[in-house]
Amino acid sequence: MTNKQLVKEVLRMAGIDSPVEKKTKTITYHRDRWGYVLGGQGELYTEALARTWGERKRSGKTLSYFLTSAKKWYTPPRRIVDCSGLIVEAFRVYQPKYADRNSSGFKRQFTQTGPIASIPETAGIAVWKQGHIGIYLGDGKVCESKGVSHGVVISELKSNTWTHYGKIRDVEYHDAYVVYKKEVKPETYLMYTIKRGDTLWRIAKRYKTSVAVLAKLNNIKNPALIIAGRTLKIKEEK
Repeated sequence: MTNKQLVKEVLRMAGIDSPVEKKTKTITYHRDRWGYVLGGQGELYTEALARTWGERKRSGKTLSYFLTSAKKWYTPPRRIVDCSGLIVEAFRVYQPKYADRNSSGFKRQFTQTGPIASIPETAGIAVWKQGHIGIYLGDGKVCESKGVSHGVVISELKSNTWTHYGKIRDVEYHDAYVVYKKEVKPETYLMYTIKRGDTLWRIAKRYKTSVAVLAKLNNIKNPALIIAGRTLKIKEEK
C-alpha cells in the first residue's frame, strides 16, 4: 500500500466527502465520519453488538461503556474503529488478512522515526504518543480516531501531545505527497509612480508611513535621491 492509498482510506473513514457537521479551532467533524469504540475494527455498531461486547467485557470495558458512553455510534448505527483500528482497517482494504496491532505495535515496526518536532512534511506518516496513533496529512493536520466522544476527525497536530512520528512498515512512501498544503499568497502592493518634484518625505506623509519604511521596502540606499517615473511600493495589500 502506498501512503496515498493509506491517506485516501483514513479520510474516507473521516467522512471527508460529506459536509462539515461541526468545526472548532482544532477539530473538524464531517457528518458521515466513522465512530470510535475501543476495539472497533470497521464493524457496523448496533445496539445488539454493543450489548454482546459489553457482556464479554471486550477490551476490558463494561456494559455501560458500550451501551451508554458509545451509544451515539449506534443511534443510528455506523462503522467504528479505534485509533489503531483506523490504520488496520485502511490496510485491510488492500490486504484483507492484515494482522491486528495496537498503537505500540505500530510504533515498534516504524521503519523511520523521530521526535514530533522534526516530522517530515509527508502525508501518511504516523503520529504517535503513548496509547494513541493517527495519520499525518500535511500542513499541521492529522486524521485520527480521537475517542468515543469524537469519532474519526481531522485535527490540528498541535492540539494533541504527540511525541513521535514514524513511517509505517508495509507502506510505500512518496515523500512529496502532501494532502494539506500551505497556501502561499502572492504579495501585492499599493504602488505609486514618482512625479517630478516629489520627495520621499512628502510621499511618506501622504500615505501615513515613514521614509525609513519606504526606503527599506524599495531598497533605496539614498532616500534623498528618487527618480521621477519610477514606481514605489507603498504598503502590502491584504
